[in-house]
Amino acid sequence: MSIWTSRALVLTVLLVAACGRLGGGPSGSPPVRAVSVTSDMVTVAGPEGFCVDPDSTRDSGDTAFVLMGNCAVISGRRSAGQPSVPAVLTASLSEADASQTLRDAIPDLSAFFASEEGRQLLSRAGEADTVEVLDSFHQGDVFYLRASDSSASEIQNVSADYWRSYLDVGDRIATLTVLGRDDSPVSSDSGLQTLREFTRAVQLANETGAAPAAPAAVPASPAQPRGTLWNVGLFRRIMGG
Repeated sequence: MSIWTSRALVLTVLLVAACGRLGGGPSGSPPVRAVSVTSDMVTVAGPEGFCVDPDSTRDSGDTAFVLMGNCAVISGRRSAGQPSVPAVLTASLSEADASQTLRDAIPDLSAFFASEEGRQLLSRAGEADTVEVLDSFHQGDVFYLRASDSSASEIQNVSADYWRSYLDVGDRIATLTVLGRDDSPVSSDSGLQTLREFTRAVQLANETGAAPAAPAAVPASPAQPRGTLWNVGLFRRIMGG
């Protein structure tokens, strides 16, 4: 997938720098804690300590990609703060389509991602055998997935395991990912907690009214996918194809 390959250098630098020592006093650019992208101005915000890397943001108006990392490292300012988890966050926004929502597909997503077709889409190499789905569930209208991809990556020092969430944001589908490092892996619990915070930050940033209470987690549905065509358009949007 393009989000794994086209920004390899930037991700590598941020992952390595996330645990490095900062220089002296405040310097560099002011930290950017949120950014609005796409033609309908979807806002991407992260948990405390994470800031937007402006050099990695890609916004065509139709789709967008945002990378977030250690605020102090990105801004060059010690006072900007640092996250408690040494991770990099990414957000991808699909094309807008009011007629097709992730919400309607949630009951089928666990079975789809566990299938050969679903694992092939998750694989960086496009090969189902490189991907193992480790966990999945939905919480309200958000689908959470933990997977491991053993295929080669252009991104150096990235753990094979990651947590990811999928959710509707307006007429778009947001794909939010938490990436850890090989030399300092993020535990499953810490990765999921960070992803929950990231997901909630994006939801709150795009809400116009009061924030609803978070619903309880719901176990993954055992239902099988409804044939092979139900997901084609949806997953072209999610995966950027």
